[in-house]
Amino acid sequence: MVLGEAFHRQVVSALAARLSELNRHAVLLFDPANVRYVTGVGLSPSPLPAAACVWADGKVALLVPASALELAGQSWVRDVRHYDDALDDVEPYRWIAREAGGPLLIDTIPAGAWQVMAAEVEELALQDLAGELRRVKTPAELALIERAAEYADIALERTFARLASGSTELEILADVVHAVTRLMREELGEHYELAQPALAGVIQGGTRAALPSAPTSTRRLSRGDVVIAEFTACVAGYHAQAGCTFFVGDPLRDVVSWVEAAMQAQAAALEAAVRGATAGAVDQAARRVIERAGLARAARGPTGHGIGLARWELPWLRPDDPTPLEEGMVLVLRPGLSITGRTGARHVQTVVIEAEGPRVLNPRQERWARLEDRLKEF
Repeated sequence: MVLGEAFHRQVVSALAARLSELNRHAVLLFDPANVRYVTGVGLSPSPLPAAACVWADGKVALLVPASALELAGQSWVRDVRHYDDALDDVEPYRWIAREAGGPLLIDTIPAGAWQVMAAEVEELALQDLAGELRRVKTPAELALIERAAEYADIALERTFARLASGSTELEILADVVHAVTRLMREELGEHYELAQPALAGVIQGGTRAALPSAPTSTRRLSRGDVVIAEFTACVAGYHAQAGCTFFVGDPLRDVVSWVEAAMQAQAAALEAAVRGATAGAVDQAARRVIERAGLARAARGPTGHGIGLARWELPWLRPDDPTPLEEGMVLVLRPGLSITGRTGARHVQTVVIEAEGPRVLNPRQERWARLEDRLKEF
């Protein structure tokens, strides 16, 4: 438990207060990020359901399969209840619902389990109370995110140093992930509970850079390529991202203009990300820049999203999101362009909303503030 028992108790108190306001008996948290938020324990994904339960009177329990008892026992939560996952006649969701009681809120649940649980409690509804709390980070959480952002930046630096015509995307990614993960374990130690993977990334070169969701491939880089590198680092469960678009040798003039437009959209999003502005306003600021450049059709997906215990958290930075930005929110700004059949451009920053304005948690990226600094010459 990196953040300590006092932190998690405060989370439980806040959830209990919300339950009282909503006149609900309890909330069940199945999302592993929410379970960690309440208990400090990172449970591994499993087909066997496990949940943290918080009641309106401030009590809290872990409800887990017997196979997870040892791990659950590492939590500060003393009330750990289990079902026998070796018995065929045990219906885990029914058992969990009975233990919690109703009226009951649930953060997330498989569709097939809804009717099973609804039959056991008087009233059941979906509402992610813990996810709502997680949007605003405490100073202790921000310190972990900032540390993660540092390692994501280091991965970018090592990628730029490793770029070479003839190397494959996969070779570069494997080398960088191995080196930076080893560095993280040496510097942070076991105290920080580095989960696997402590660092994940993607490298896309040439025409593959036009495919935002494409995995890293065995394609070899060649002169004139645009290369998008993007990394997510995780420290004690908390995530941060960093990404940049590089050039392998001299790029074509139109390619330079596309990368420049993406950089300007990033700057506009950062300027708009102030306390009180809406998530939608940040997205619109970036889109206006892209539209003025005549590249509206090349803009793919939202401008960004929240980040923290999960890689993707609310709010989503898209035109219709009315969520007001609050001090302590952490966002990933990543407007991108995809020119079908040609290439793409994307710059990724993790920022925290502060009273004075947004603060970028990736200061190492300043070395690529100019287009010419992104050119890897040979």
